[in-house]
Amino acid sequence: MRAPLLGGLNIVALLALGSCTDNVGITVSERFAATLSGANVRQTPITTTATGSAQFTYVGDIKTLFFEVDVVGIDSVILAHIHGPADTANNAGVILNLYTTGKSKGLGFTGVLASGVGGELGPPAGMTLDSLLVLMRNGNAYVNVHTVLHPAGEIRGQVVKQ
Repeated sequence: MRAPLLGGLNIVALLALGSCTDNVGITVSERFAATLSGANVRQTPITTTATGSAQFTYVGDIKTLFFEVDVVGIDSVILAHIHGPADTANNAGVILNLYTTGKSKGLGFTGVLASGVGGELGPPAGMTLDSLLVLMRNGNAYVNVHTVLHPAGEIRGQVVKQ
């Protein structure tokens, strides 16, 4: 009686172990990036040596957008946003604040300008996070970094899906 019972328990244990996976933790759903430069600023491109990049990671499991904006050699940053809907040739309104401290970064600032969770500085303006993601997937959103000298934006880059 004991042998068939132990054999049955072994089969159940093997089936249970066989259906286990190593999928622990958060699954990354989508990544987006933008390359920032003065040449990308619309209506009047800006002559500047400043550059930058922005990275976005949307984690579907927790419906959260993480971001980081890095800049190189930029003077007196005052704001950074995601704007849209707009293609590479047009400007649009602010959708999501990325950097709004009101304190100007110093001259020749290089480093992480802002990082965090999208929406920390408020929800997307006039739309849901899902709508913002649609704009980002379709290349209809851009990152703009505003400075004291160029309050309308000194470096800009279209957000593209990776």
